[in-house]
Amino acid sequence: MKKIYILLMHTNTIPAKIIKFVTRYEYSHVGISLEKNCNTIYSFGRRKFNSILNAGFCIEYKEGKFFEKFNKTMCRIYEVEITDKQYEDIEKLINKMKLNMNKYKYDYIGIVARFLGIPIILKNKYVCSYFVATILQKANICKFDKKTCFIRPKDFENIKGFNEIYTGSYMSYK
Repeated sequence: MKKIYILLMHTNTIPAKIIKFVTRYEYSHVGISLEKNCNTIYSFGRRKFNSILNAGFCIEYKEGKFFEKFNKTMCRIYEVEITDKQYEDIEKLINKMKLNMNKYKYDYIGIVARFLGIPIILKNKYVCSYFVATILQKANICKFDKKTCFIRPKDFENIKGFNEIYTGSYMSYK
């Protein structure tokens, strides 16, 4: 058996504040980590420190520039026990995306459409929660009761087998 980690986060960036206001939920971002210390997080968000327009599949590092600036990021971390096969499947999916990072873009159009209840799915375009839900579903870790494109950060809260192990400052998590 292996473990993965799902992080619900609020970074206090302007886009995060807007998402928090619209969703009325304390966390505006979600990512997945394969490490207990969660120093490396895979998600969909900004790729360049100073630009929200260049967004897509990204690898966020605790010791990177982003969290150096937004060091007051709050989070809730869930630990999920999975099989070796499921872990390998996640690694394959993430490695494929790492090799083709420029193909995967942030879904600005879809986020608005899905907020209005329209299930627009564009090839290689995701938002953070849609990405994590898709990875979990493709690796047969969980099935959602709605299309993965409609999953929001709040939907990760009460999934059976997701054990909350930490709530607080991301920078303080070890």
